[in-house]
Amino acid sequence: MRLLALFVLALSSSAWAAAPAGTPEKPEARPAEPSAPATPSPTPAPESVGPESVGAKVEREQLKREVMDEVTRALEKQKQEVRDEVRSQVTTQISNRAIEEEFQFHEEKRKLELFEINGYYRLRPELFYKFDLRRGPDPGGFQLFPRPALDPDRQTLADANMRWRMEPTLNVSEDVRIHAQVDVLDNVILGSTPEGGFGLSERTQWSALSEGQNPPSADKNWVEDSILVRRVYGEVNTPVGQLLFGRMGSQWGMGILANSGNGIDSDYGDTVDRIMFVAKVADHYIVPMLDFVVEGPSSARREELAGQPFDLDQLDDTRDYALAIARRDTDLEITRKLQAGQYILNYGAYFIYRNQTSDAASYYRQNNPYANEQANLGFVGRDASLYIPDLWLKFQTKKLRLEIEGAAVLGSIGNAATVAGLSPDENQSLTLRQFGAAATGSYNVLDNLDIGVEVGFASGDKAAGMGNRPGRGATGPGSIDGAQYCLATTCSRRDGDVRNFRFNRDYRVDLILWRELFDGVTDAVYVKPGAKYEITDGLGIWANVIYSRAIYGESTPSSSLDTAGNLTGDANLGIEIDGGVRYDSGDGFMAGIAYGVLFPLAGLNSNPATAAAIDAETAHTVRGWFVIKY
Repeated sequence: MRLLALFVLALSSSAWAAAPAGTPEKPEARPAEPSAPATPSPTPAPESVGPESVGAKVEREQLKREVMDEVTRALEKQKQEVRDEVRSQVTTQISNRAIEEEFQFHEEKRKLELFEINGYYRLRPELFYKFDLRRGPDPGGFQLFPRPALDPDRQTLADANMRWRMEPTLNVSEDVRIHAQVDVLDNVILGSTPEGGFGLSERTQWSALSEGQNPPSADKNWVEDSILVRRVYGEVNTPVGQLLFGRMGSQWGMGILANSGNGIDSDYGDTVDRIMFVAKVADHYIVPMLDFVVEGPSSARREELAGQPFDLDQLDDTRDYALAIARRDTDLEITRKLQAGQYILNYGAYFIYRNQTSDAASYYRQNNPYANEQANLGFVGRDASLYIPDLWLKFQTKKLRLEIEGAAVLGSIGNAATVAGLSPDENQSLTLRQFGAAATGSYNVLDNLDIGVEVGFASGDKAAGMGNRPGRGATGPGSIDGAQYCLATTCSRRDGDVRNFRFNRDYRVDLILWRELFDGVTDAVYVKPGAKYEITDGLGIWANVIYSRAIYGESTPSSSLDTAGNLTGDANLGIEIDGGVRYDSGDGFMAGIAYGVLFPLAGLNSNPATAAAIDAETAHTVRGWFVIKY
């Protein structure tokens, strides 16, 4: 009302000031005065000119300017509020568009661009010292970590690798997009494809005289081609939700079960062929999904590079029927709420049902599966059914952050035979009962200092070996890894249960033990206190201490048979101390260096394959990274 009154006053003042100068005000009635002799009239002073004094005009103009300024400011404030409201609505609409990263919503640019590109380039120098812990091979001949190839007694491995990741987006319209993820020179070791190597050049007989590097090419001079198209999928916004379809990343919660591997230091990443729909109901995202996990043999042949291949049978297909229900704030919403002193409470449930009737067991074990006829595919009646639930919760305030995720893999495999034609003893069923969880919390003690702790649990199995590489097949005492079941008649006891939960390999706990030696957390519990300190904007230091212990000592490489013929072992695996410095310039450049040291405990000390007792030695690593993110 005050604004309206001032506005009316300003308009009245303007109209009054605009009246013709020759229009006099109505004079007051005064008594007649006696006439006086006529004298020349002096020149009037400026302030007496016209019907209104100059001083009054100045005051009125000043008042008018003040009123108009206040009106302008009020209008601008209202415009800004409208802009903010519109932007908030647009952000909310965009937030409803869930791309593959566990509904990792991206804020839309105001102006639609036909082509956008994000990603990063990284270079990582690394040094590994005594990663085999000087244990020697296990009874199956496997090492804990590769040793130097020329002189196994040497203790240091070092290299540098790189990756250029591009994530382009083609905006067909406001509501239709195509996304992709492309890696160039993915984890290629610097100096690994010299011109004189692998017989690729007649000009150079010795690699020492190489004049440069050749592009990596699969089956020629490297394990993969120079360019790898990892993901391509479409996105369509509809009035009732968002449709996504194609090959995309899969992420959920903290990432212990499904992890897209989109972190700067990630190396793996879950990629799925999926059709999914995202709808928002009562502030919750409802996401049904259909995943094409395994399709089996197809009609594709190396001799025919064109044309349309097709699936040879439907009975060998594996499908995931999944549903996710989650309440999740966007990064922008989290920032706004925390700045306003509010708290964040996000949570969700994720459930997968997976089934497979038959399996072409020999198809994927061929060097050239596209050259085999149906008779050589080795079909096995798999009869597999899996139930995979996952729950996630995050609570956050300006100083406190708590997050927890728990998952399970339950079900059965009717026929565990890895290839067709095995004895009936191998064609038996397996039961899967696996549980895993992780929880992390941090508290901002000072403005620049955070302290926290993380704990993790992955259920275990009493079978020898940790179980991350069941294909090794080693099941005897002292095995580093191997299958967590035994069905053959030669087994000391039949074991038809697989109970070890395996964390996703891109869920990073440390620098040495779980990241490199065991290839992911399994059959263990760990505790990880730590702290990080921001020295200045963009520059910080961090440190963690990780204690790891196996659920069952029988699973550790220290396992052996006691006098009664029972498998025993020590569950304590190791204590690791990691720390480092990281720098972020704020304009796309990031760098850092980290150091880790692992002190092996009794679970890694002994090795039944050696006649003499051993004492596992301390392992060290130094890792660096240079990243340009765009």
